[in-house]
Amino acid sequence: MRLRSRLISGIPLLLGLGLLLTIFTGAACNEENGGANSADQRRASVQTRTDTFARAEARYPIPRTENFPLRDALVQFTERQDLLNHPVYVYIVADTGQIMGYYVAKTYPVNLCAFLSSTENVRDDDTGNLILTAPSLDGIYYGGAGASSSCDGWFFFDQASDALVEVIGFKVFIVDQPLNIEAQPLTVRG
Repeated sequence: MRLRSRLISGIPLLLGLGLLLTIFTGAACNEENGGANSADQRRASVQTRTDTFARAEARYPIPRTENFPLRDALVQFTERQDLLNHPVYVYIVADTGQIMGYYVAKTYPVNLCAFLSSTENVRDDDTGNLILTAPSLDGIYYGGAGASSSCDGWFFFDQASDALVEVIGFKVFIVDQPLNIEAQPLTVRG
């Protein structure tokens, strides 16, 4: 009798546990269904954006360009970089904005982080690609494409003396005709 009374008093506990199990199982099922609802919501959101873009494009269509002045400017820039014996004025600018002087260079300045060959040595194997730094043409390893420095240096050759000039840590202003301002030429004693 005592056993029977214990079993009967344990029934509410078992019913409570069963109820909790049912609630958690239902919640898990709802989460799974919620995932499907999330996918539906995502598709609906993308469709709404697509429809909105279609309305915007219908109202303001992509213009048919005719003149391409920006491409023309890029072509002219490239052609000027390709000229031989065409002086380039490299103004050195202090952090205060004051022009310290200018050089007359043979070419447009080249960034010190520019190289004649690839700076990466890509090794392929069964596990994927391994990208290593390739040695530079002077036989020294540098940071290459992943260099941590800011590459804030430029080099060029002086028009009059053919001296190699490196400008590091200064801002430069480059034009292919002299500016109409008071600035001292920086010359190299050759």
